[in-house]
Amino acid sequence: MKAIQRGTTRLGRIGAAAGIAMGIALAGAAQAADGGMDIADLLSAPQPEQLTASRGAPVLAWVSNERGARNLWSARAPEFVPRKLTAFDEDDGQLLGSLQLSRDGRWLAYVRGSGPDAAGNNSNPTSDPDGEEQAVWVVASDGSGKPQRIAPGRSVQFAPNGDALIVQGRGVGCFALPGGKAPDWCKEALIKSRGANSAAEFSPDGRLLAFGSNRGDHAFVGVLDLAARTVRWMGADFYNDANPVFSPDGRRVAFLRTAPTRADDAFDLTAANAFEIWTADVATGLAKRVFRSSDKAGGYAQFSAGTPLSWSGDNRLIFASEQNGWLHWYALSPDADGGKNAEPVALSRGECEVETSTLADNGEFVFSGNCAEIDHRQIFSVDAKGAAQKLLTAKNEIATEPVAVAGGQWLAFRHADARRPTAIAVMPRAGGEIKRIFPARLPAQFPLDRLVEPKTMTLRASDGVISHANVFEPPKSFTGKRPALIYVHGGPIRQVVAGWHYIGYYYSDYANNQWLASQGYVVLVLNYRDGIGYGQAFRRADKQGPRGASEYQDVLAAQAWLAKREDVDAKRIGIYGGSYGGFLTASALSRNSDLFAAGVDRHGVHDWRVSAQGGDNSGLWGLKPDELETAFKSSPVAHIDGWRSPVLIVHGDDDRAVKFAQSVDLVERLRARKAPVETLVIPDEDHFFLRYATWLQVHRSTMDFFRRHLQSGAD
Repeated sequence: MKAIQRGTTRLGRIGAAAGIAMGIALAGAAQAADGGMDIADLLSAPQPEQLTASRGAPVLAWVSNERGARNLWSARAPEFVPRKLTAFDEDDGQLLGSLQLSRDGRWLAYVRGSGPDAAGNNSNPTSDPDGEEQAVWVVASDGSGKPQRIAPGRSVQFAPNGDALIVQGRGVGCFALPGGKAPDWCKEALIKSRGANSAAEFSPDGRLLAFGSNRGDHAFVGVLDLAARTVRWMGADFYNDANPVFSPDGRRVAFLRTAPTRADDAFDLTAANAFEIWTADVATGLAKRVFRSSDKAGGYAQFSAGTPLSWSGDNRLIFASEQNGWLHWYALSPDADGGKNAEPVALSRGECEVETSTLADNGEFVFSGNCAEIDHRQIFSVDAKGAAQKLLTAKNEIATEPVAVAGGQWLAFRHADARRPTAIAVMPRAGGEIKRIFPARLPAQFPLDRLVEPKTMTLRASDGVISHANVFEPPKSFTGKRPALIYVHGGPIRQVVAGWHYIGYYYSDYANNQWLASQGYVVLVLNYRDGIGYGQAFRRADKQGPRGASEYQDVLAAQAWLAKREDVDAKRIGIYGGSYGGFLTASALSRNSDLFAAGVDRHGVHDWRVSAQGGDNSGLWGLKPDELETAFKSSPVAHIDGWRSPVLIVHGDDDRAVKFAQSVDLVERLRARKAPVETLVIPDEDHFFLRYATWLQVHRSTMDFFRRHLQSGAD
């Protein structure tokens, strides 16, 4: 057994940094000696994310993560020259999020830091003995001043009238902007009523604030009159009401309504449910239903979309639904009668899914989806009349998160392909040449010309289910039979695209798969059933996870395909992945050590009975007591007596998505059986590996592990 355990505090940072630097230097020297690239080269480019735009000025803003140092940037149309707004220089794992630009584009508000755990401790991956906080800050978008802290909080939005910010923390509060005079109604404790209250949207005239109030087994939508300090509840009933939005004239509020939470109910992310759209008169609170979906149209669509319901300026209700078996967006008249005559108009179409979208000021609906090529992402537009969707970007690229730039004819979005990593890009709203504005150039060490373009394919499992995969093949300089790897993503409601991923976790793993291929491995990246991108039936596959682990059949189909390749040694096939991918890795090693020679299991689910107790994301399957026996049989620990292949188990102990206890239990079971287990424990690190240094450590440990266990006898 081999244990790799490292952790630092700020007091010991100099020595730890020297050790990390030496490790990086040695690894880099080894790569240079064999003429290969290094993982640090592949992760050298700044990673831009969280693109946002002002509603009233042609200003963009985003976060850049450059080797773990996260900073804010802005740009203004039409020149789009990037401007750096902050000067953080440490790889400290402190997130920047909840970006909001003021309507006039002058201010950028944001949240720095991650939220607390159940004990009240904020994420602190450097083990700083002074701890960390999560707080709202603002900075001038033109770079003319230093950032200023406003208050503790986890989200923020600008008030439309007056120099004020609405901050969501333990409650809902209002704070003045630096140097500004807040309205008279602005109070640090704006809403003190019962329930978990969250600010949603201001009325167009700024006099009212719609908010949601979650009461546990039910939820209300309220409207706060800011001057009068009164609340009127909108159609309160025995339901869960959420996502309130104002009509363009401010006289009505629309919201989503779903069934209440009964005593024995638990959230199940695999479920599909009906939802309703209601509108209420602000003056009276009287509400009426304008739409009811089919019984299986809702659930995932309502929690996956950032804004699942909006009221457009041309008086349409825009919402997400899976009513045709695919995640699409629809428009509906707010004056529909709620019965059979309430027929929504499709804004996106096809056997494909929409992931992110925006409404332009001219009523145009712009979205990112996979409607032109299912294993990539493209941007489309549909005019206000719902005309046929127009493809704006290339089919085989990764274009996501479109935003309409105010006051001009521009769209901004994030753009990548198989070789070029993610960048902020702009293009004319009607389509045309794409200009990548940040980063304007890649670092000298980034191996652009040496990256491979993954090949897309499909696999058929023994039960007939078709899954999808991307295959990274080694350079032609590698001959003979090679070791191979299966990479399984987490989620499971994710899709791994055939290029640099738009989610940071999978961006890093895409770099690692390129690195593994450059070292001679054939890497198959599996989009197994349960994932997104291929329709509701695929995502809601029968007997998945704790109810039978049916997706493991897709893993076996991937192994069989690799084993038949002439250039693969069937005795040297490994597997790795994180979270749900860790569950599938552990399943493969426990069920079929005869087929899988080694594996790296990152923060995986190992016993679904533990998940059923709740407390983390692995408890979101809504398991009931009579399902626990099946849940155990679906778990890797149920098959542990057959585990013979070596495994590296990786886990950060501040994991809020999958309990650290899952790996504690598995490691002890394996050690008791004297199974070949190695460990990498990262104290105070999060599920998503917030530090650049952590990613280097995890990827290099993974490469070292597979070299030792799969490269013996290599050509």
